[in-house]
Order: sequence, then structure tokens, then C-alpha cells
Amino acid sequence: MSDRKEQGDNPALYCHALLEHASDGLVVADEERRIVFMNRAARELVGLAETEQFPDTCAELLQCRNDKDENLALAPLCFGHCVLNTKAPLSYVEMNIHSRQGDVIPVAVSYSYIPAGNRRYFLMSLRDLRERRHLEEERRKRDEMYFTLQERERLARDLHDGVVQDIAYSHMQLKLVQSLLAQGRVAEAQDKLRDVTEVVHDSFVELRHVLYDLTIHAGKDLKHFLSKWLAEFQQRSGIPVEVAMLEFPDTCDPYIGDQVTKIVQEALANVRKHSGATKAWMTLGACPVGPYRQQFSVIIEDNGCGIPEDVLHRFNQGWADHENAGRHFGLKAMRERAQSLGGILTISRRNPTGTRVELHWFQDISHEDAVKQAG
Repeated sequence: MSDRKEQGDNPALYCHALLEHASDGLVVADEERRIVFMNRAARELVGLAETEQFPDTCAELLQCRNDKDENLALAPLCFGHCVLNTKAPLSYVEMNIHSRQGDVIPVAVSYSYIPAGNRRYFLMSLRDLRERRHLEEERRKRDEMYFTLQERERLARDLHDGVVQDIAYSHMQLKLVQSLLAQGRVAEAQDKLRDVTEVVHDSFVELRHVLYDLTIHAGKDLKHFLSKWLAEFQQRSGIPVEVAMLEFPDTCDPYIGDQVTKIVQEALANVRKHSGATKAWMTLGACPVGPYRQQFSVIIEDNGCGIPEDVLHRFNQGWADHENAGRHFGLKAMRERAQSLGGILTISRRNPTGTRVELHWFQDISHEDAVKQAG
């Protein structure tokens, strides 16, 4: 105890050492946004040498910008000013900052208010997101490759069980037509030709559906894309689709847009091919589930015969029977795409008739978007 007293038991020194060796970058600024403290991790993050004097203001140091390259340091967008005025913390605000070498660095910043007598300060905790973004991108690439291979396998099965069989049938029927004509049985040959014509027409329509859905991608413009695609779907299938978009954003992450699109396409392909429906409904919605988090949903319904009970049961059981999972590959792929978004896909029978498919997923939103929605 005497040794500690001789060395000086100063809480301020311990706090300074704790902040200095924190793994996240820490920056303290006053109400004029002048920097009064930077720890080692913050210096390394922005490429500031140990002996180099840091800039006067946080705006000059970080050059923080959003994904639209808008300067977030300009009032009233500055999050530091917001924290000073409201005295309420802001957690995990994603933005881009610039290092001293000109590199763009994605970070998540949390802000805290620090009262100190007549002066006001705020603390910024900066977490480097480059590694996380890299891992996310790698995961997405793996998912895309997986889904591409799965779609190729499904396409081969669908073509073999559908179009290829129809072509084989048409080929046999045409040989029969030749034989009938050679025997002078013209009326019978004409009947067979009408049958073949219908089969070939149906195969042609199916191929057009498959090729159209394979060659288009939503990207980030999901809302506009789905509106356009649904118009095409109605024209090609003859099934009217009533659409409602409730507070759904105009743009989204391109990966999310593509996965949601594939789920919608598969759901409506099932309506077209299996339900016998005369009408379908689709609702896209978004609602807040916290200050910086939203739940998104896509609901598709039809008035057809409804999904068979045995198929629904196996789907809800997670396809424990591998053979049946292969037979209903489209449903399995829909669920896996939903899981890749961190979402949930449910299928149920609709009352009084038809099928209901629901997709729900969650996303964090920026402080700016949260303010816009609240205002």
C-alpha cells in the first residue's frame, strides 16, 4: 500500500491508460469540434504518426462522408452536434472516413456525451469495418456461386421433366403424323398435329419464362424492378397481380435486391404452374422495430388450389426426407435465399383458398434515414 501511495494513485492516469490502449479508435472533441484526445488505435486508423500533431477539428481529421459522398461534418448533419444538443448517445452509425494517405475507410461510430462543468465534450468510438466488409463480400460471393449452381441443377431438372419430355412427345407424335398421312388418314393426322402444336406452344412459353427470369437482376432498384417484372409476368401468364407497396424504400443493397427478386420469381412461378389461380396479390412493406432498425416484408398470395398438405408438412419439417427435398427444389432454394438475408420464409394455406408466402428480414438504417422517417 505504501508503494502505491509513493507512486501516486491517480485515477486520471489509469483512465488515460485505459483509453489509450483500447482496441477501438477513441476521439474526444469539444463543442467546437476541436480534438482534445486521440488514442493509439484512432491514430493508426487514420494513418497519423505517433509524434505527428493531430488536426484541430474532427471534421478536418476524419472527413466523414456517407455512401452518397455527402459531407457529414456540415451542420445540421454532424452527429457530434446532435449528441451535444440532445445529450443522448448514438450507437453504431456507419460512415466512410478518409485516412491521411487518402484511403477511404468504412467505420461504425458510436457517440457519447461528456459533461465537464461549463464545457461540453463528446466521445467518438470508431470501429474499423474493412475486415467485416471483406468477410461479408466473400460470403456473398460464396452464396452467389452456391445459388448459381443450385439454379443450374434445378433448371436441368425442370427442362428434363418439362420441356425435354414435351419435345420427345412431339417428336413421336410427328412420326405418327407422317405415318397417318402416308396411309391417307388425313383427319387423324390433323388431330395429332393440333395436339403437337399445343404442346410445342406450351413448351415455348415455359422456355420464355425461364430465360427471362434467368437473364434479369434487380440490383439496388428493387421497387422499380419488381413493378416492371410484375407487369411482364401478368402479360406472359395472364394472371393479374394486385400490388401494394407500403413505406417500402426505393433502393436497397443489390445483394438483397437479387435474393428477394429470386424468391418472388419462384413464388409466382409456382402460382403460374401449379395453383390454377385466377388472381394473385403481393405486398411489400417496411416498418421500424427500433430507432435504427427496420423490418422488411414481402407477402405473396393467390386464390388457387393451395399448396398440398404433404408438401407443406415436409417444408415445415425442414425436408428431413432428402428425396422429397429434391422434388421440391424451388421451395428449398427460396428458404435458403431467405436465410442468406438473415430472414425468415414461411408458407401456409390461405383462407378460403390458395397459398400465402411470407418473407421477413431486418436491416439497420442510418441516423439520417431514421431522422427522415421520424420527421
